[in-house]
Amino acid sequence: MINELSSLLKDNKIEIVQNRSRYKEFAQRFSLPSSEIRFIDFNRTGVYLPNQEVSVGFRARFLTEVKSPQGKRKTFFALPVRGRKDTNLYARNGEVKFRDDVFGSIEEIELDTCDMSYMRGPTKLNMNSRRRGNCSGCKACVHNYKNLYDETVLKDTKELKTEEDINLFFEDLERVGVNVPQLEQIAVVTGLFHGEAKVVDHMQKVQRVVGGKGFNGELMYFGCEVNSERALRQLADLRNFTLIYAIDNFSKRKQILAGEKAGIDLEKVRETLQRAKEKEIQTTYAYIVGIDKLETMEKEAERLMDTITRFPIVNIYQVQTPGQIRVMTPFAKTLEYYLHSRKIFERIFEGTDFKPRRWENYRPLWYDLFKGQPLTDS
Repeated sequence: MINELSSLLKDNKIEIVQNRSRYKEFAQRFSLPSSEIRFIDFNRTGVYLPNQEVSVGFRARFLTEVKSPQGKRKTFFALPVRGRKDTNLYARNGEVKFRDDVFGSIEEIELDTCDMSYMRGPTKLNMNSRRRGNCSGCKACVHNYKNLYDETVLKDTKELKTEEDINLFFEDLERVGVNVPQLEQIAVVTGLFHGEAKVVDHMQKVQRVVGGKGFNGELMYFGCEVNSERALRQLADLRNFTLIYAIDNFSKRKQILAGEKAGIDLEKVRETLQRAKEKEIQTTYAYIVGIDKLETMEKEAERLMDTITRFPIVNIYQVQTPGQIRVMTPFAKTLEYYLHSRKIFERIFEGTDFKPRRWENYRPLWYDLFKGQPLTDS
């Protein structure tokens, strides 16, 4: 399998930037710093690791101090690991480079695992209450390709089903120093529950446990399984609740998505988000840039504007298998596609105060600037 993935991008005619002049050319065309374009390319193509800290085809994560228009800052990257022919962006001996150009420094390079939970800084917790490894069928998702990942990656071996499970989970976090009352957000970002009643029940259990420990922050569900009036009303009753609807892609939904997700059309998504918003639930959606044509992306993102209360989570499509590449729109094999996508979202959100939050997305289209203005969140 690893041999098949060592030239995955090259074999599938995905653009591999060869020199800095390409970044400079796009910087002039799109009125962007070269650093923004290079970061997009980094997330689009992935990283070569000459010291082989992580195997080709898997994912690596590392904290990076990068050079940017605002000076030096620290950020995470979580990237597919490529063979030498597939990228000129690499990490070695404490440096991140494009060819010989050093643009960041790093410490430890780790295998990016699928864990039960992880922190985004000291005040934000992601919970993986249902095993992502049990998900199957969505062609854009790496978890659909069961011959790639094994137990070295899939660490979410215990599901959180009962209230006792959840209580023990938080007791373990407290023992390692997590201060529950100081958490600003608890996000349930997970595999399918297979039914909205199960989602509501789980979120109610989480609220009872953490509410008893003094948590007053935002409780968030990231998924697509809650759509009925009754279920949304129950979630609204939890107070300070946020729904991030996992749309993933606008087109070819029945061909790409699996099971319950395939049956959810975009009109149903709009209705759900609108009803949630009316109940004072904070709303937005998650979207993968790389599957839809640009005109489809623009049209459907515009139609969702009156249903959301914050900027969507817009992810660059990171491919690790031939199957994932087969569902890309052809233009997405180029760097230029992602730069046009960035401009589309900036135009749609012109005149609003919505902007990306850098801490909630490790593979975004925006890094230091949005609509020409600095992003200042840490």
